[in-house]
Amino acid sequence: MNHIDAKVLQQLRNLSSFSSLQLEKVAANLAVKNLKRNQVIFDQDEEARLVYLLISGVARVSYVSSDQKQIIVSLIPAGEFFGLDSFVPKMRRPFRCDAFQNSTIGAIRPDILIEILMGIPFESFLHWYQAVMYPMRRMYIHCIKGIGLDLRRRLALELINLADRFGIADARGVSIVLHVSHEVLAGLVGASRQQVTEHLNEFDRKKIISREGRRITIDLNKLRKIVEPSF
Repeated sequence: MNHIDAKVLQQLRNLSSFSSLQLEKVAANLAVKNLKRNQVIFDQDEEARLVYLLISGVARVSYVSSDQKQIIVSLIPAGEFFGLDSFVPKMRRPFRCDAFQNSTIGAIRPDILIEILMGIPFESFLHWYQAVMYPMRRMYIHCIKGIGLDLRRRLALELINLADRFGIADARGVSIVLHVSHEVLAGLVGASRQQVTEHLNEFDRKKIISREGRRITIDLNKLRKIVEPSF
């Protein structure tokens, strides 16, 4: 591992507004590594422990589906922090990240980074992040996971999402307390109401869901097997 001078960090566009003292502290806590093109920085579903700073080069963030299709989520330029899932303890990485070209990265513990750059205890930041930013990040990840899925799997994924955000557990599974019409579901998954109705009827016949009016109760495990057949 190498170390880096704070003056190098000062030249990065996103860090130029921080004080020299702050950047000296960041530099002192960065574990710096040079990467070859396509070298993995972190893998999908591994535990997120560190935040990364791209010092030079380009990094690639991608989502690998259950059928091994790779969806490129973003290309990261020098000067940006990434791997922010580590802000939440014991979080798993939703995406994979590798070097799109030869790159230099720095790794730092999330609590140290926040306390240096924001000047507040990490615990105080964590409360704010989980209440304000994390729900938005979950929505972003949910949208990415739906890319490339056929309608049946997109609908299953959306029902899982609704159960996570509006569901209560009962004896039959998870009941979505929000009354969602077929028209609303069709809008959420980008399909016609008739197509959504056909798939819901199939889910009902196979006891993947049960319905009482507009209230839907789902079997989470069965829906997950539709989205991720290897689940």
